Amino acid sequence: MSRKTRLPSRYTSRFFVASLVSCLLAFAGDQSANSAKNNSGADAHQLIEKAEGAYAEKRLGEAASYAQTVLSSDPGNARAHNILGKIYYRSNKLDLALNEYRKALDGDPGFAEAKYNLGIVEFDTGNFRDAEHLLEEAAHKQSKNSEYQYNLGLVLEKCDKPEKALEAYKKSAKLDPTNMLAHFGLANMYQKTGKFDAAVEEYKASLSLEPNNPDIHNNLGVALNDAGKTSESMTEFETALRIDPVMAEAQRNLGYARSHINLGITYFLQGDCARSFEEYRLALKIDPNSFDAHYNLGLLYQQQGQPQPAVAQYQAAIKVDNKDAKVHNNLGAAYAKLGKPDLAEAEYRQALKLNPDFKDAQKNLDLLLKSHS
Repeated sequence: MSRKTRLPSRYTSRFFVASLVSCLLAFAGDQSANSAKNNSGADAHQLIEKAEGAYAEKRLGEAASYAQTVLSSDPGNARAHNILGKIYYRSNKLDLALNEYRKALDGDPGFAEAKYNLGIVEFDTGNFRDAEHLLEEAAHKQSKNSEYQYNLGLVLEKCDKPEKALEAYKKSAKLDPTNMLAHFGLANMYQKTGKFDAAVEEYKASLSLEPNNPDIHNNLGVALNDAGKTSESMTEFETALRIDPVMAEAQRNLGYARSHINLGITYFLQGDCARSFEEYRLALKIDPNSFDAHYNLGLLYQQQGQPQPAVAQYQAAIKVDNKDAKVHNNLGAAYAKLGKPDLAEAEYRQALKLNPDFKDAQKNLDLLLKSHS
């Protein structure tokens, strides 16, 4: 049965909607024109410092004004372009942010912050290889920056480089032991590589920094279960659900649904099918489109000798994600139990199309064809 952990967002986040920042930038353009007239002899460095200060305090219009004033007399000023890029990024105008960060690097190819910021946008737009290159360069130049190392770890994970990702998270946590995300990322990597005891310790380190974070409790529960500590894992899942059982936000509700799924898996492994059913149904009540809940409920029905409801759950899972070979194989097995060989064959073949090396699907298909030859 599948288990999924959930990563929190990166440090970098977007705070303002596009329309707000568009207005700020438009207003800043007028203000900048006036500033250029009144401050034609002002030192660019001082204006940049003012822009950075205004940006840090979320006075984006003022920050843009200072940056544009600098650019009116120095179009290649790297720091001014970088500030505008950050403002566009907060507006979710990623193309404009990319353009400004690239202009910043044209003006100063060694500008570590601009490399880092450009790498974040490349990551957000799915260009993971470009992001890896940029973040590695930025992290090398700013080797004492925990945030840079953490985000490098994220992109290295995406590029399927687990050992390098693990090292980046270790560096991030060592540079800043209070960086909860670094401990969380490190725990997740330990978990993925089967080092469950180490994962448990890092999740506990994360909890020491954010004791009421339900996602950490949930993932700690998964790691404890993988380490064979079933009783302790159930405590963590239940804690995650107890922190705020109603969870209004959809994204956070998803985390709670996963906690119910994990409890369902744990009860199933203990042979308590009734409680397992209950947890999966609670998960679906919170998140009706949970692939894992539908899939695991289908497995449970199938294990209980009820192929018809199993078919319904597998079909629901496929509506959420039709690229998972396991669910097609299991749906084929359920169809075979119902005496529907044509449908079973189609599902086995779909599973093999998605994963040509899927031995169980190939075995099921061969047995089906042999029995109907």
